[in-house]
Amino acid sequence: MGRASARLFLIHHPTGIPVAEYFLADIHLSAERPGITAAFRATLAALAHDAAAVYILGDLFDYYLGDDLTTPLQQDTAAALTALPCPVYYQHGNRDFLLGDAYARAAQMTLLPERHRLVLGGKTVLLEHGDLLCTDDHGYQRLRRILRSRRLQRLYYRLPARWRLAIAEKLRGQSRERTRHKTPRITDTNPAAIRDALHGQQADILIHGHTHRPAVHPLPGGKTVYVLGDWHPHGQILRHDHGTFTLLDSAGLLPP
Repeated sequence: MGRASARLFLIHHPTGIPVAEYFLADIHLSAERPGITAAFRATLAALAHDAAAVYILGDLFDYYLGDDLTTPLQQDTAAALTALPCPVYYQHGNRDFLLGDAYARAAQMTLLPERHRLVLGGKTVLLEHGDLLCTDDHGYQRLRRILRSRRLQRLYYRLPARWRLAIAEKLRGQSRERTRHKTPRITDTNPAAIRDALHGQQADILIHGHTHRPAVHPLPGGKTVYVLGDWHPHGQILRHDHGTFTLLDSAGLLPP
């Protein structure tokens, strides 16, 4: 952020003192889950009081068909995100990897690569959705490579809207069925994959979602993994404030 942008941000921020970075993932917004939508909107309003930046690490939506087929809920969500008086950053999840530049512009979000580094409190922090770390789930990793193929996506965008919706529904159903028959070990992150990611990115801290198993995992060498939670209707999110990271329930940010 440039100096002029920083000055504007401070002028328009409700408190004038943005002090914290917030990390969210796996909200899975859907018209069928109005409680989650209400909780998410209330959380955004609460974050506006002191957020210097908000990072959404994937699966903001339960499914996303493409920027040309946004739903009323997704359009309303874009408007809610633009109301935040701070930068918003977004990484793709496994449910909404088709979210593109047009939607990002409408929501005033900056799209991040699938692995992104930043420095907070003197520590190098690695951000990612988390599905790349689930290396024991060979079937999912194979499907992920197929679905992220640019050639396949070009073909997908040529299909009629009703076909694209049918494909999304079928993939969601298959995903639920496969997950039901897999052991927790297979669907969780692989410790070696986490070590490799931290080492390869020369990071001290890893923050990810995807597994829906919120936790704080201290590792040898002073490294730490923070796992964000899914929402039902609130979720476990991470707050960073002057070098201190705190995993908390988003409901705790709301007024009584």
